Amino acid sequence: MTPTPLLITTEAAPDVATLRLDGEIDLSSSHLLAEAIELAVLAGSRIVILDFDEVSFVNSTGLGAMVAATKRLRNEGGDLVLRRFRGIPASALATT
Repeated sequence: MTPTPLLITTEAAPDVATLRLDGEIDLSSSHLLAEAIELAVLAGSRIVILDFDEVSFVNSTGLGAMVAATKRLRNEGGDLVLRRFRGIPASALATT
């Protein structure tokens, strides 16, 4: 089975960025998530919302990218918010 490529759409508002994710977040794509979060932070977002509505899979590499982003944002007075994190991704997060 071929992995579904990760597509990220960014919507920015003052201090807040929403990243709409579509596909799978794994070893081959977690760097795309980390880079998108980094770009949002560099653009001035203190709150980064990840919308998982169209995500079908997240592995430990993807979870690691989210943990690192959460630590960075919280150190700078912001936060990472997960929206519609359910199904396969929710079970991976619960395990973590």
